[in-house]
Amino acid sequence: MKVARALLRTPRVLGAGLAALIVGGLGAAGCFVGSEGLSPPTEGFYFPTGLAASPGGRVLYVANSDFDLQYNGGTVQALDLQRLRKRTLALQESLNPREGGEAGADLRAACGSLGINAAGVLYPGPCGPLDVAALGGDEAIIRSSAVIGAFASNVVLVHRPLAEPAPDAAAAPQARLFVPVRGDPSITFFEVADDRPEAPAATRCGEGDACFRLDCGATTNGGRCSVDHRVGEIPSREIERRKLPLEPLGISAGPDGESLVVSHHTENKASLIVNPWTSVGRPQLADVLDDLPAGPTELAAVPPPRLVRALGEEAIDYQPAFLLTYVAAPQVDLLRAQASTDSEPALLFQSSSTPITAAARGVDSRGVAVDASERQACEAGCADADRDCLARCAEIPVQAFVAHRNPNALLVGELTTTLVEDDSGRPDDRWAAAYETLAIRDTAPLAAYPTRVAVGDVIGVDGARRRRVFALAFDSGHAFVYDPAARRIDAVIRTGRGPQAVAFDTGVTCGPEKERCDCTPGEDDGCEPYSLMYIAHFTDSYLGVVDLDMRKANTFGSMILTVGKPVPPRESQ
Repeated sequence: MKVARALLRTPRVLGAGLAALIVGGLGAAGCFVGSEGLSPPTEGFYFPTGLAASPGGRVLYVANSDFDLQYNGGTVQALDLQRLRKRTLALQESLNPREGGEAGADLRAACGSLGINAAGVLYPGPCGPLDVAALGGDEAIIRSSAVIGAFASNVVLVHRPLAEPAPDAAAAPQARLFVPVRGDPSITFFEVADDRPEAPAATRCGEGDACFRLDCGATTNGGRCSVDHRVGEIPSREIERRKLPLEPLGISAGPDGESLVVSHHTENKASLIVNPWTSVGRPQLADVLDDLPAGPTELAAVPPPRLVRALGEEAIDYQPAFLLTYVAAPQVDLLRAQASTDSEPALLFQSSSTPITAAARGVDSRGVAVDASERQACEAGCADADRDCLARCAEIPVQAFVAHRNPNALLVGELTTTLVEDDSGRPDDRWAAAYETLAIRDTAPLAAYPTRVAVGDVIGVDGARRRRVFALAFDSGHAFVYDPAARRIDAVIRTGRGPQAVAFDTGVTCGPEKERCDCTPGEDDGCEPYSLMYIAHFTDSYLGVVDLDMRKANTFGSMILTVGKPVPPRESQ
């Protein structure tokens, strides 16, 4: 069984127990083709590996991997994020009584029907788990699901650029979800709903089931995503005219969602997927970059300067950029995706390589994330026509963060944009090209082996949003919180076993249903800022919700809700 052997060769962050679980699962379950074997559960989670929150705050997407091959595939689920938010914020309020008092003085009353946590070793938090399988009707959390292949590794959600409506915008896809599936191997994609508040009303999802669309051809294929929605399985249908390489692991999408890059961990390759936003277009494998250093792992797209978008592709030479880390090479690469033209095909290439010299050996880098918030805040004060203002903002570096494991540290770098000036002397044609370079500037020591990195916001004691970087440690069950302004680790969050992926739900709410809304805290009644972090716990198959509001003394930086009943792996039961 080639896929299983490739999986076992992958240097994943697993203990000996889970490695034995994999072997036992393969031996007992075998490999399934199509609908053979047991159908995966849809009323709960099973080895979740990927999370993505919709920008409008309506949906949380979860990818489940079927890691021990007990079923004939994994699943992708669309969760009702508004209902989860309502429950979580109600629990947050009950655990932080306004009259003060000792934390947990009346914990039983605060937890209500959830009861007090009786299995603190299995999952942290004050209260028992929310059994999503027992919720129905207006209380249901899992609103839709579809079956995919085994070993999903991640998810990425992309949206059509609002500034470039297509002639067939009403019929063309507005948003897509991409999932690397190692067992096929393929990149399975879904047509999903667009809940962006700024999207045109004609294409934005409204209420009800429309927001939880998961279209992958499953309705006419027995609940399983059809081959039409699996990129890389049939060479004749791909631009590259070849199959997707084995072990698709990391994935990231360019700023317009038109180019996606995928790492292939055991093949030492990276793939380029092109995603046309047309009603007749289909995502396709467009190029494969071979002969990369050993163990390409995670990817992060680099946000382009707004100047590039203002000038347009025809006026300035710029290719979308992606950072790529490696398990067995002491470097971070900058890849670029060149769009196809009438005479040239789409191309993925290495633009530059940055050696890791700030750490002892420099090898074994995992997650990577970028933060362009400082530059984007500057750009928000510029008009598109004010090119000089946008050029000044482009000089502000984009921060980059890498989870490094030899030694354990968070590497902090800067992506600097260089604008190449044209010598024509014409003001409108002043800039001919732009590109980025990466430099590692700092490190923050960590106490355990970090795996993935994400950038999100906490709510400060003044009610304002504050940027933080979160580094997950799979083995130890912790999330380290790094303050980039203070350049230090300022909190350590205890998670459950095997934290694998995170997603953030941050904004302001109004009304009893805790909907996201456009209001001003302190000025509008019922308008309240909040920030929650969802963590997919791989080992025991559940989601945890962490409170990121510093104003809540009893719950800040801790898991306050467990979503789904935690179930230990078979070998440990």
